[in-house]
Amino acid sequence: MNQKCNTESTNQRFSQAVERFRTELDRLTDMAWTRGEEVLGQFRNQDSTSCDWTPAVDIVETNDTIVVFMNLPGLSSNDVELTLIGNTLEVTADLNSLTLQDHDRVIKRERPTGHLKRVVTLPCPVENDSASAQTEKGVFKVEMQKSVDNRIRKVPITQVDEPAHQTQHV
Repeated sequence: MNQKCNTESTNQRFSQAVERFRTELDRLTDMAWTRGEEVLGQFRNQDSTSCDWTPAVDIVETNDTIVVFMNLPGLSSNDVELTLIGNTLEVTADLNSLTLQDHDRVIKRERPTGHLKRVVTLPCPVENDSASAQTEKGVFKVEMQKSVDNRIRKVPITQVDEPAHQTQHV
């Protein structure tokens, strides 16, 4: 009897562990789908000249436009370069958060510094000549017209009246 209780207890603990693992795996999978580019960008930028951060990005689609919002606090329009390549927006910047003297010693450094390169995949092709960008309070807004073939449009549906039901004899 005691052996049976121990087996049930072990099975229950194992089931709970599997459930926790499945829940964590689901969370990581969701994160990979929703933030995959950001996470992969951090792995791609592991060399010493790269930043150790990836700026937050929102992408909004309207009927005719794609709008990208990116947080780049402390950077002005002169510090950032935006390039459209196909259906990707490439953002590059150089961040210098501190100016140090020879005798200065950094105790803690949390703010990003170095070269930043972020490639944002757009949901559809855009008209490159239509792109415009502005910045306000560290938030960069890039607005692009969708390519004519990719604009959302309603398709009208014509009702075809069916002829009266006829029976065919073969």
